[in-house]
Amino acid sequence: MRRFRQSFILLGILAIFSGCASYELGQPGSAGTDAYKSVYVNPIRNESTFPMLKASLTSSIRKAIADTGYLAVDTLANADAVLETRVVSVQREIAAVSSIDVGRGRKYELEFETLCSLYTNNGGPRQALFVDRLIVVKQDIFSDSGQVNAEHQAGPEIARNIAQRVAESLLDTW
Repeated sequence: MRRFRQSFILLGILAIFSGCASYELGQPGSAGTDAYKSVYVNPIRNESTFPMLKASLTSSIRKAIADTGYLAVDTLANADAVLETRVVSVQREIAAVSSIDVGRGRKYELEFETLCSLYTNNGGPRQALFVDRLIVVKQDIFSDSGQVNAEHQAGPEIARNIAQRVAESLLDTW
């Protein structure tokens, strides 16, 4: 019985250390970002039906990348990589109806589909680091003051959420 317990403990220790055999210390995303340390952010293309997203999303992406601490935002001439972003669709679904009129939505769920592509910018022909990486962001809005007004007020928050996910995808090593 004692020999069995010792063997079991030894196997447990070996299992724990074998799981750590390929672990590498370093900054998050350092394996994926060796090719680039600075990024130029092209103005986004808004192919969706959500108006006035272009300026706020472009500036939010630049700020989110700068806030990572691992990448810098630079000019096209000096950047190591170029980021292209497209908002391709917005889906609106009623999440809750009005208590007065069940045919009228009170709360909507907006789902934004965004595609990102990252290319090298080393003076030669651009090589894709990734192309059309899908980013989906959902945002709830309350339309008590009107749906158009609610969407307009939610625009900056939606832009920040999309930008955060874009910045995370640039540092993602998987």
